[in-house]
Amino acid sequence: MKLCIWCSKSEKTVSFNKLAHTFPQSMGGKNICTNVCDDCNKFFGDKQSGFPAVEIALKEVLNLSKFLLLQKDDLSKNQRLKSEYFNFNIQNRVFKFKLKYKLRKNFQQEFGRRFRRGLFKVFLEERERQIGDAHNERFNFIREFSRYNLNDYPIYYIQPKFGAIFYNLDDVKSPIIRFTEHSDKVDKEYRFYSYPINGHNFVIPTSNQFMEERLKSYKRHIQTSDNAFGTRLIPIENIEDLDFRFDYMNK
Repeated sequence: MKLCIWCSKSEKTVSFNKLAHTFPQSMGGKNICTNVCDDCNKFFGDKQSGFPAVEIALKEVLNLSKFLLLQKDDLSKNQRLKSEYFNFNIQNRVFKFKLKYKLRKNFQQEFGRRFRRGLFKVFLEERERQIGDAHNERFNFIREFSRYNLNDYPIYYIQPKFGAIFYNLDDVKSPIIRFTEHSDKVDKEYRFYSYPINGHNFVIPTSNQFMEERLKSYKRHIQTSDNAFGTRLIPIENIEDLDFRFDYMNK
């Protein structure tokens, strides 16, 4: 019997008729999490209080990065970059919030919050799809934050060590995250998980128990292991905290 990983309701009380893509289809997502009910699936795609849906906040930003990565390699000349929230000058690599959103109080902060909720959403649905343990109680904080907007939890990106972007072309076209023996080992020891999406390496907590202490240990770990992608974690609060334009390439 299907049991929704977000609301814990079963087929007896809710429907599971719609395909719940772990990554939005508008990002090229193809993988499906079968244990997401129609109500929760719809929630992640719906706007709330004039702000972007959780999935929209995720895809708007990461599709901008995707466009920059693919415009020279594999992007059709007829494909246009469309955005509800950003104005852009592709030639000069300038992306700015449209004025009506830029002037809205706390909009960038709320956009960043929904972006983080979207990354947690992807993690938990992929966790269920690949491993099948998303109902584990240690993920309750993700359910509370991502689905019900309760409390607040950090997500970081790793500041790149080199002036180069490392990415897999197939993964950019159709994003996926992977759980490996190495990631399981790091998760077990530090309760953090990292994965790359569209040229960015994100780090998320997988437990809210002793998070600050574990974060200090994890930072020491990536520094002493001389992580190839970088050793500095940047918290994403306002969405501009993420260098989604790859400005570091010009420095």
